[in-house]
Amino acid sequence: MTDTTTPAGRAVHLHDRYPTLTELTDTAHQLAHRRPDRCRVRTIGTSRAGRPLTLLTVGHGPHHILVVSGAHADEFAARAATADLAHHALTTPHPDLTWHFLLCLDPDGAHLAEASRHARTLSAYYDHYYRPAADEQPEWAPAIGIDLPESRTLLDLIDELRPTLQFSLHSTDIGGTFLQATDDPTPLTAPFTRSAAHHGIPVEAGNYDTFHLHESAPGLYLMTPHHIDHQESSTGMLTPTAHTDGGRAGTWFAPRRHGGHSVLIEVPAFTSTRLGDTRPAEAAPHHLRTHADRLRRRGAHLTALLDAARPHLPTPDTPLLRAARTPLTALDQLADAWDPDVHGHRLLRTPMTDSRLTGIDLWSHRLPVRAAALLRRALRAAHAPQAALFDHLLNDWRTRYQQRFHPVWLPVARQAAHQATTVRAAVALRHPRR
Repeated sequence: MTDTTTPAGRAVHLHDRYPTLTELTDTAHQLAHRRPDRCRVRTIGTSRAGRPLTLLTVGHGPHHILVVSGAHADEFAARAATADLAHHALTTPHPDLTWHFLLCLDPDGAHLAEASRHARTLSAYYDHYYRPAADEQPEWAPAIGIDLPESRTLLDLIDELRPTLQFSLHSTDIGGTFLQATDDPTPLTAPFTRSAAHHGIPVEAGNYDTFHLHESAPGLYLMTPHHIDHQESSTGMLTPTAHTDGGRAGTWFAPRRHGGHSVLIEVPAFTSTRLGDTRPAEAAPHHLRTHADRLRRRGAHLTALLDAARPHLPTPDTPLLRAARTPLTALDQLADAWDPDVHGHRLLRTPMTDSRLTGIDLWSHRLPVRAAALLRRALRAAHAPQAALFDHLLNDWRTRYQQRFHPVWLPVARQAAHQATTVRAAVALRHPRR
């Protein structure tokens, strides 16, 4: 459990909130001040806007574990899990291990998303929503040939440390928990499943991100470079360019150069019980068409409103407008990918389960809500009159989203504990105590 005497620990366990990035950084410095013999803090790079990329290191063992937090700006659970893991590494030292915690990979995005950190309802979560454009996300950018300083910093760090395990900690709005790994995750089945059950988190068996992955066990998926090279990303349908060598150039597969592997652990901010039914789906083609049509209708509506607002926008090149282009682009592309009359027949080559169909249903609500939330923020910032129309649209769509999935807030401590427990289990399998 996180040390409640630190700023991050107090935020999690006394106030049920995600730590601020400042609180997490202060916690790292506090640990280094208390135990300079075992902890050290250094700046390993800077963001595009000049914000520091801070690394906390704990221990002196010959094998290195790297934990990456803040890869996506709208995902906050990793901050709490990082504080938990750092406390554990300090108080339960392993003689063979050195732990490294990259406190936030995208501090610029975190700055723009910070107000969402306080949300305890889905409505509040999207009031100040921000997630960068796909090609501005440091973890994903190298796989599509984009060179960002944050990405270079992480890749250089991996080459410096040569970690046996890299953990990338992720979260989402509504859903369950699942895990992706670049090595067979089957040995993690028991500890992962026990932890999810203990913390009251459903295992998500049909997330659209994992449709093309090998499922080693319920909620555990094996990633390969081939998957990344051909992935139709649900955050933007971006695929690597021919010369980038896709997944092999990305941050997830970089540890393999040194004999290491990566594990991505997802937790939800709000749980839903509708995502774990693995029985065969009925009338799958009909439902796929319905979800595809929803994306097309909503995409057309958003595009029309944005076109009407363009004369009121001083510049089309703001972080919010760039960010909105990612879900807007994905709406039509995903609609074609799901529609059995276009490309959706490919989804039906393998049995469509209720959980998979529900995962598509969820994305058909999530993506338009994301786009509407980003555009509303952009138009409000520009004082465009169409912002009021986005108020009504966003309220309607997120209400439908909520009614469809009945989200229940998952306390921050439980989000963090599940991620931290899974990390420790993976480390124990790779580095058992002598």
